[in-house]
Amino acid sequence: MISLILLLITLSFGKKCNEYNEYISVVDTVDSVFECIDELIISEDNKKSVINDLKRNLESYVYKDILKNPPTGSYYYEKVDIDDGLNKINMASGSVYEFYSQIQNLFISAKDPLLSLSIKQNHGSYRNYIAYFYYFLPFNIMIDKEKHMYLIPKYYYKNVKIDIPTEIENNKDIYVKSINGNDPFEIIREFGNKYSSFKSPHAQFTNSKSSILDNSFTQGNLLLLPLSNHYLNTPITITWENDESVDVHYNLLKLSNYQCINQEDKIILSSNENYTNINNKRNEYGDKYDNIYCKVSNNNINTLVIKGYDINKDLYLLQKCIELFDSNEYPIQVILPENKDGSEELGIWIQKLLTPNYDANLLSSARESDNTLSILKKGYMEYFVDPKTCEKRGVYGDEGIEIEDCMRRSTEKDDAWVLYRYCIKRQRRWYTKPKTIKYGDIKHKITQISEYVSEPPIQPLKHQRKPTKIIIYTYSFCYSTCSFITKGLKEWGGAIIVGFDGDPNGKDEEIEVGQAPSNRMMNIITEKQYDYKPLEFSLSYSILETFKHNYKYNENIPREFIKDVIDERVNIYPYVIGDEIIEEFEEETKKIVEKYQTKCNPNNKRLVKIDNKCDKEINIKHGHGGYECGDNGEWSTKCVLAYCDSGYKFDYNKNKCVKGICAYPSSGNRTMIINLVMVIVGLMMIIL
Repeated sequence: MISLILLLITLSFGKKCNEYNEYISVVDTVDSVFECIDELIISEDNKKSVINDLKRNLESYVYKDILKNPPTGSYYYEKVDIDDGLNKINMASGSVYEFYSQIQNLFISAKDPLLSLSIKQNHGSYRNYIAYFYYFLPFNIMIDKEKHMYLIPKYYYKNVKIDIPTEIENNKDIYVKSINGNDPFEIIREFGNKYSSFKSPHAQFTNSKSSILDNSFTQGNLLLLPLSNHYLNTPITITWENDESVDVHYNLLKLSNYQCINQEDKIILSSNENYTNINNKRNEYGDKYDNIYCKVSNNNINTLVIKGYDINKDLYLLQKCIELFDSNEYPIQVILPENKDGSEELGIWIQKLLTPNYDANLLSSARESDNTLSILKKGYMEYFVDPKTCEKRGVYGDEGIEIEDCMRRSTEKDDAWVLYRYCIKRQRRWYTKPKTIKYGDIKHKITQISEYVSEPPIQPLKHQRKPTKIIIYTYSFCYSTCSFITKGLKEWGGAIIVGFDGDPNGKDEEIEVGQAPSNRMMNIITEKQYDYKPLEFSLSYSILETFKHNYKYNENIPREFIKDVIDERVNIYPYVIGDEIIEEFEEETKKIVEKYQTKCNPNNKRLVKIDNKCDKEINIKHGHGGYECGDNGEWSTKCVLAYCDSGYKFDYNKNKCVKGICAYPSSGNRTMIINLVMVIVGLMMIIL
């Protein structure tokens, strides 16, 4: 591995951007860095073109209307008008950073972590230098089980050595009494409320105190979180329990271009090295640094840690973990620490592998607009189906095999030509005749509900655990794909959901199981006028909202605006890679499994203590039962429907099992239909 020698330079005077050496990482003062940042200019015409492109793309932002008047009961949702906010952006020629900050602050106010804008790195241009500047404080934050805050010296940041104030070093084992004269946790809450993109206060807190993320209170990239010169220059007064105190300031780091590239190479190399040793491990698979890691402990607990969702890299490990868990019948604990988003398909599979009796398919819709229609015409939702017929949602102008899912329901008596025209019309109708939902005087027009159906290519658990033997550890920071898992399991009562980390003194009922259960869309926006290299902006936003499973498919509130809270909470702050932390979770898991033999969460009626003695009492065809949680927090003697046989779905509203629609015909019938379609397409070609 190539060693990298970094030069540490601390300056107290301003500096032009071209004075920074691209091959050297430099620690600098806030004022000095902003001397460079403020010289980066964007013209009025380019501002207009960027804003116009943003408005056009955000016509497909699925929560654009709902944010103007969030549903009743959304206790921490503020009204946000994206169009009005964009119209208030200062359009006069001026600072790139100011322009960029105004947009980012508007997006942050929407409290959707999938809504963001970032300037793309472009080597050889000073105008995107924002991407290379990082802010940091000389410490990380640690919270113990007694809910005390400690400041741990940050000796290095991005491999650059940091000067640590003597007071920080001397008091690393003394808990903090106050910051700026207030409860030390208050500054984290305030930072999270103002600068975090999450709705849940606990997710905001977790985000803000992180020592891993690059948009937290103690460290971050100005590209992700463009803090102001004024904020970064404001001193922070820290007082410890022994009454010693110190004032600390933010410093800025200009990272070398070379180091950015080198760090990416190191990550890829590390990942490949981990996989080469996988088959040499007996009681665990993967590495603690991989997205997927699992083990069986001496405490008779199965552990699955999921930190990301990459089908190409993680599927093999997931398969090995399922095989490992099938070697025993111990309880399973799943830990979801500071989750990244990723493949929604893998999120569906993980649910189905752990709890195959529950419906993990996604029910989604998009916001009706001309821009959305242009996206759908390109086949964005071609892997979705009509949930009522299981016919594939094709693209505009479907031909041949793409309408097979409609025509496979034909009979020998059907007129082939009439059937073909009917299928084409039916395929197009789903996005040309939108559904309208009203939130007060706000109209939300969406495409008809579509279902994303995906079956894992590996076998689910053979020794399937009861929901009271599966413990999911999460905090509200879990978002996107991660929240597909947590919100899905919460909806069906497929596991006990347990919160950890978050705000030590925050309310347990505000720990949501996950955030932003939606699909992401990304676009590139480029300046229209430029002399050398244009600024490029990467726009991300939620394009598909998801709904709870109602088999009339008429839900009116997306899961993004429904509060799903945890069943239990443990005092673990936070997840730190290593065996010791996993053992802490194991001890908590043993307590929770023991508790749920007799106790339960009276606020969660969907979690049932499954018992085959109830099957006869409920007497529901294809249904299996269990005992419902009583209002006193103990299992009752009331038997209720818990889940249905494979191929059937649990209709919770009607309390019955319904036949799953998406059951494809045999290969022989499938071949017959394909041949029929090809004949029709051939006739059309001759006629045209």
